[in-house]
Amino acid sequence: MHSKTPFSQLFPILHFHAIPFKHAFYSFVRHRERVERIKISFRAGKAFQADMDRHVKAVHRALYIAALASIAVILTFRPTQQPFPLVFDKAKAFALSESLDKLLGLSGETKILFFEVRTSSVCAASALGLPSLASCRGKEWVVRTYKGEALAYELRVDATLGFSYLLANLSLVDLERAITAAAELLNGSKPGFYNIHLEGNSLSVSAWEEMPEVCTKAQDGAAQWSLVSTLISVGLHAILIAGLIVAVALDTPGLSKRRAAAVMLPILSAAGFTRTLLSVNYMLGKRSLAPTLRNIVNLLYSDALLALFSLISLLAGAAVAAKRGAVSSFPSGRRLAGSWLAGAVVGVLLTASSAIAFFAAARAGFLLPLSDPLLEQAFSSKAAWAELAVSTAVSAIAVESLFRYLLLHLLVEVTGSWGQAVALESAIYALSYSGYPLYPPYAKVLQALAVAVALSLLVLSEGLAAAVFANFTFNAVSSAVALYPIFPLDAAILLSSVVGALPLSYLLLKLTKLAFG
Repeated sequence: MHSKTPFSQLFPILHFHAIPFKHAFYSFVRHRERVERIKISFRAGKAFQADMDRHVKAVHRALYIAALASIAVILTFRPTQQPFPLVFDKAKAFALSESLDKLLGLSGETKILFFEVRTSSVCAASALGLPSLASCRGKEWVVRTYKGEALAYELRVDATLGFSYLLANLSLVDLERAITAAAELLNGSKPGFYNIHLEGNSLSVSAWEEMPEVCTKAQDGAAQWSLVSTLISVGLHAILIAGLIVAVALDTPGLSKRRAAAVMLPILSAAGFTRTLLSVNYMLGKRSLAPTLRNIVNLLYSDALLALFSLISLLAGAAVAAKRGAVSSFPSGRRLAGSWLAGAVVGVLLTASSAIAFFAAARAGFLLPLSDPLLEQAFSSKAAWAELAVSTAVSAIAVESLFRYLLLHLLVEVTGSWGQAVALESAIYALSYSGYPLYPPYAKVLQALAVAVALSLLVLSEGLAAAVFANFTFNAVSSAVALYPIFPLDAAILLSSVVGALPLSYLLLKLTKLAFG
């Protein structure tokens, strides 16, 4: 009988290789299963990404539709106050000043002329429910005549009611001549009550005006908030000093500090100089400065400092962001266009929401304006649209680079949380508006808080450029709507500057890239 020999003994080599082959086969099967699971996950990820893209596009479409609807909202809830009749324009106020020079024995002295809106006009009109400022004294042309840096006299002419105020410096003007000039002004003015006051080396003649008690209380209440804005200003200067240290000490990968300073500082300075030269009389007048070369140079020096602060904010913000792995780079043209579109949409939405809120508050008698800086700038400037467009652009760059870039990134480093950083940065930004001429002051603070939160979120999602465009759009559209009843052409050109911001920014981007090589 033949004994059965095991297969493994007959073919030992095959048996030796059978076990590894079995393991390889099972490994191959498991690998195929993993590959299939990865493919399924990949397809699910693509489907999820496609769904997310569809949702994002749907949100964008909704925002675009809301922005278009906001235009109708802005036009519906625009300021209802009608323009006042401009009986005395800039030329008549200047001619009255020249005739006053002859009466006072002055000739060839330097002058500044600007427009100022006092509480007695805008607040009284709002408190009394008047449709315009026509019957309220305080919307005045201010003419100041200087001998060197000394004020010889100040003349105020209401745009509708005529002569309002004269202050003569008796150390530079003869008393008898001053009395004669005052008498001539009173003879040519509208009938009413006038106060004549002689004290020390000054003679003053002013039209009597009655201001509602609620406006007096509003002025006192707003003055109490001035300390808050002062403290915020001091704190911001400290942040800029810290930003300077950070910009020097830390590296900015992808961005040369020297080239950035060499390219961006002249551009920012030129914009600031243009703004000052377009409104030099207004800026000197609001600061009570004589139109001397030294004072004008000081204004230009302040513009250069503002440009430097903006550059420091950008470089320091980029350095802090680099610590978290972000690399600074110039956007492409397509990316810049996307930032402009996002900024324009958000800016229009912010304008509409602010218009609704302020319209409702004003109708309820909740808000009392104490001045009108926008109207002052428009009347004082030689080209209102140009001055407002340039000043709005300069402000947008300076504010966004400081608050939404440097301060936001610094607070993220300190708190470790984007949510806390946005909340703190927005609160600081809002409190910086506590000195705005509006009562109650916290009304402007609340509006600024909402704007700050919206722009901070926009920076996180779309970048700094989008926030700058949104800030510019918000202020340009708001100013254009407010100015339209009085300056329709300037308002239209200012509104078109929102569209013009894109090609101008693209041109500056191309020049900057060429300069960086």
